[in-house]
Amino acid sequence: METKRWSLLLTAALMASLMTACAGSGVPGGNGGATVGTPSEGKDPAASKPPEPPANTGPKEITMYTAGGTIDEKAFNDMYGNAIRKKFPDVTLKYIPSGKGSTLQELLSAGTTIDIVFDSIGYAYNFRNFGLQYDMTPLIKAKNIDLSKFEPSTIEFQRRVGNGAIYSLPVWTATAALYYNKDIFDKFGVPYPKDNMTWSEIYDLAKKLTRSEGGVQYVGYVTAAGSQANTNQLGLKFVDPKTGKAQIDNEDWRKFMQSIVQFFQFSGMQWTDQNSTVAAMRAMFEKDRTVAMYTNYSGGTPPDDMNWDAVTVPSYEQAPGIGPQSYPAYLSVTNLSKNKPLAFDIVAYLVSEEYQLENTKLGRATVLNNREILKHYGESMTKFKGKNIAAMFPQKRAELGTYAPEESIASAKFAAAFTDIITNKKDIVTALRDANEAANKEIETLTTQKK
Repeated sequence: METKRWSLLLTAALMASLMTACAGSGVPGGNGGATVGTPSEGKDPAASKPPEPPANTGPKEITMYTAGGTIDEKAFNDMYGNAIRKKFPDVTLKYIPSGKGSTLQELLSAGTTIDIVFDSIGYAYNFRNFGLQYDMTPLIKAKNIDLSKFEPSTIEFQRRVGNGAIYSLPVWTATAALYYNKDIFDKFGVPYPKDNMTWSEIYDLAKKLTRSEGGVQYVGYVTAAGSQANTNQLGLKFVDPKTGKAQIDNEDWRKFMQSIVQFFQFSGMQWTDQNSTVAAMRAMFEKDRTVAMYTNYSGGTPPDDMNWDAVTVPSYEQAPGIGPQSYPAYLSVTNLSKNKPLAFDIVAYLVSEEYQLENTKLGRATVLNNREILKHYGESMTKFKGKNIAAMFPQKRAELGTYAPEESIASAKFAAAFTDIITNKKDIVTALRDANEAANKEIETLTTQKK
């Protein structure tokens, strides 16, 4: 699941960068005066007073779009559609998922009006590179939406990449936890992990659980290295903001890589290109039931029939108590909308405590900084009864990265380097040096295409 997510992220980022030049002229709908390209280019939205919000006099038709084409009509209705139609019975709501014939480029070329875009943070730059961003600040003020009620890092991210403008509001965020199979711990008489452990302590547990028994190879711990790096707890950045070049070939990133690969270097387990994929390792945990512990940083929990529970993602000694970065989904009113106030009314409802509570009960965690709402996480789902739900939501999270196309390129190279290391193709120093060089070549090509 994570492999697909990061693969889609990279593809979207590269595609978006290629279309930057088109957004200002050749694409129907234009840029409406919005900044085209990365948010740091053009006029600083914060430098001038935002215009007064437009009046709610447009059509009662709203079209929502996502680049995450795996969300079908039923999933959309479960997440948003049913709640929106109930709250706004006079609105005609249409949903368009990305797919063959309905990519963002194709829709804009056909003159399709998109009112609201919703997507994970991984696509944060996608619609902006088509010149669709709209500063919602006037509407936020008109609706008296208190941005301090949101999980701080999700709003700080928007202000940072928007140079003060707010182009998107978070609607829910993924859980992050260390999940463990109780049966394996019981089988080997090893005490369960606890909340607030360090990675060093989890390493010691993993060594005790990596063993061969009855012809079966058990593994103490696996993870999606790319996701762990993208949401890293140390605030490490893939790209130097001053030079725009990859910086994964340095001591900090080497130490971080070592903190992950050490779990894969116990004797007895032979890692290959086939069993080292995220999908394969997750299957070892969820289907084969031969892995004792697994971290998921972008949502998803073990299957209902597993005897599982969760503890907080372990922390690093140099960053005590700091959990992984949030992985939120965002809602964005576009500058194409013919009724921006109505579109924003829908966004405002979806980020309200009323909707957030019900959505959290269905297993999509609130982005509001409200622990009372989080207590109801998964309440409508039997799989969460008796589980350590609080562990899935760090008390304090690391600052979000930028998710710029350049960052996505370097991130993918880091994940590839991880595979090269655990399959014994390269050592850490060589793998990260080669990954850094490869990332900078792609970044240089991307930069050239933007000009």
